[in-house]
Amino acid sequence: MQQQNCKSRLQQVLPKRIILMRHGESQGNLDTAAYTITPDNKIPLTQEGLAQAQLAGAEIHRVVSDAAGADSPNWSVCFYVSPYERTRSTLSQIGRSFSRKRVIGVREECRIREQDFGNFQVQERMKAIKETRERFGRFFYRFPEGESAADVYDRVSSFLESLWRDIDMNRLRHDPCHDLNLIIISHGLTSRVFLMKWFKWTVEQFEHLNNLGNCEFRVMQLGKGGEYSLAIHHTEEELQEWGLSPEMIADQKWRAQANRGDWNERCPWYLDAFFDKLAEPEEDSGDSLCLVGYAVVHPTLYWSFKEHSSCPQCPCDCSTDFASAPVDCGKHEPEMKEEMEKDIIALMSEELSLQQAVANETLQRADAALMGVRKVSSLFQKEAEKCNVGVETCEEARERAEAELAEELRLSEVWEKRAQELGWNDKRAYS
Repeated sequence: MQQQNCKSRLQQVLPKRIILMRHGESQGNLDTAAYTITPDNKIPLTQEGLAQAQLAGAEIHRVVSDAAGADSPNWSVCFYVSPYERTRSTLSQIGRSFSRKRVIGVREECRIREQDFGNFQVQERMKAIKETRERFGRFFYRFPEGESAADVYDRVSSFLESLWRDIDMNRLRHDPCHDLNLIIISHGLTSRVFLMKWFKWTVEQFEHLNNLGNCEFRVMQLGKGGEYSLAIHHTEEELQEWGLSPEMIADQKWRAQANRGDWNERCPWYLDAFFDKLAEPEEDSGDSLCLVGYAVVHPTLYWSFKEHSSCPQCPCDCSTDFASAPVDCGKHEPEMKEEMEKDIIALMSEELSLQQAVANETLQRADAALMGVRKVSSLFQKEAEKCNVGVETCEEARERAEAELAEELRLSEVWEKRAQELGWNDKRAYS
């Protein structure tokens, strides 16, 4: 009976919702001068930001519990959080709304951190830089000593691969009969880049997106066919307010009902963004490229390419409905099984390489920061030595002056005695 209540095998491994949230109000949002003396990653929340995070936690609890029922045990949450102080504090306040049994995991993820704007930020210089960015374009403009949104896109893409690996391999140890809600607490631009990557939005479409407010969140909810959509939880008015075009909104509504994988075949608005006109359909020559799907669970799709006038019958007992197909549909064909195993090994190797690259990048940044600290320390040491030399010089001058004064007093006494011996008398009168 319990198995009947569980979802299909495809939806067992997929979260019910992926929620993207921006941190609460920070000192940097209140006064940009904070960035001149405090590293970006250590900017704290304001009291208002802490209150915003508590309210947002209660709202997210309502969102994830309403569908299953507040008293139902069939839902849980897992958090991914940027390592910055303001996002960690936001997570801490959100946690007040969830009991321990609901939280199945928390992971700090460096790849969803804020866009790097450089080190300490000089206000006037940063104002001029941001004006230049508006003229150049937000996506490709790279801050001096920092990142562009395109750089953020690259690391978010790497994070998405790891995220899907966590889901597919059940690293989160999620009960497939429960609704899993992934909550990603990050930053404004990073969240927009995440949505851009996920929904395959173009750079032009990204440029028109509006930033999230403090503690504002976007809910990507799993539709009936296995596609995620913003249009299930959010209204069309909200999507318009966020900067989505009519075509993008229509796509979100279509995703809410679409079967998983249909997007690749039914995306006329997306093709129109690249082509003014395509050639007329060619006549069928009799030979066609047949795609036989063996596994259709994201992120990896396994296909066998064969030229036939018609597609052969699938060798296994799987359903022709991809939405309900078993994950290991190709297990009956040895070649495909071997290929799948090799591909999994390759993906794991790629994951390790990505993690190594991130570690190397972090190490390089740490080395650069250490070199900067050493340079500053050396400058302070030199200035301190100059001060010490100055103090020593002043002290020596004072000692010489005291010695000369003492000598002058001694000589004055000697001459006064000699004058008195010669009959000199001090006739000065004092009133």
